[in-house]
Amino acid sequence: MNFESVFSRSLLFLMMMDPFGNLPVFVVTLKRNSTQEYRHIIFRESVFALAAMLIALFAGGMFLKLLHLSEDKLGIAGGLILFIIGLKMVFSSFSENAVTEEKEPYIVPLAIPLICGPGLIAMLVTQSVNIYENVAALLIAWTVQMLILLGGKAISSRLGKKPLDALESLMGLLLTVVAVSMIIDSINQIYGIGPAK
Repeated sequence: MNFESVFSRSLLFLMMMDPFGNLPVFVVTLKRNSTQEYRHIIFRESVFALAAMLIALFAGGMFLKLLHLSEDKLGIAGGLILFIIGLKMVFSSFSENAVTEEKEPYIVPLAIPLICGPGLIAMLVTQSVNIYENVAALLIAWTVQMLILLGGKAISSRLGKKPLDALESLMGLLLTVVAVSMIIDSINQIYGIGPAK
């Protein structure tokens, strides 16, 4: 197992899970819950999200074959989705008034699509090689994002909104770079313009 590859993939997966960008949404959505209830919900939704990620990773290739889709075309679609998500993160304008959830959320929207979004699913579906490295990287990223969200109330109160916005914008910028790379590599594979990097 290539530990450098696992580390780089875990960082990429973590950026796509976007725990710092999701943090204000989670805190505001669950502001009426006690700290114990908040942590219970975070753990439960994280487990649901992990289950969805593993399904995408292990069954994604089979799903593509059933729909007669190729990984390179899905790579373009996933890259476009990531690009849009990245731009939204860069120009994020989260407002507490936008969260109107009154009852306890269940799977949607916290687990899916906030933790496990379409961009991450598209990327996991196309990961057909080095499955063990992908699982290890996914578990590392998932653990880190869950720890960040579990300490969400304390982190949000100490850092404040501006540092969290800055972190989200930085992660969004990195995601747009990854998205452009995915699109270019997929085009290279389709038309044979050059080797995928």
